[in-house]
Amino acid sequence: MKIRFFAVVALALFVTACASIDPTTISRPAGSAEYTGNRQALVERGRELWNDPSIGTSGLACQSCHVGNAQFRNTFDQSYPHPVAMASGRAGLDTVNAEQMVQLCMVIPMENNPLPWASEELAALTAYIEDVVQPEYQND
Repeated sequence: MKIRFFAVVALALFVTACASIDPTTISRPAGSAEYTGNRQALVERGRELWNDPSIGTSGLACQSCHVGNAQFRNTFDQSYPHPVAMASGRAGLDTVNAEQMVQLCMVIPMENNPLPWASEELAALTAYIEDVVQPEYQND
């Protein structure tokens, strides 16, 4: 089962590795509204979404690629915004913030549309990455 899972992850990343995406797809449009809410509630909702394989169409959850993966250590050790190879190679962006990273992952490995800019889901995943995921990598 574990080998099959990693084969699915590798295939999903390979299939999506070739096409470029428009950087405006993952960059907040000027003047667009952000979801506002209680930060702790957003972090808790973000934790749920981080572990939810139904958030995209690839069957992957965010944690599928990020938990325990030393490959991401170099970028997660840096504060946002920071360079990310996938953002540079696929969208031509030198650096991304946490929100752009969520959108990039939604479009590429999750094989879905970007989350709506004013959505609770985008705010929640961004808050979870900023408050939990990145600090956990930095404290390892």
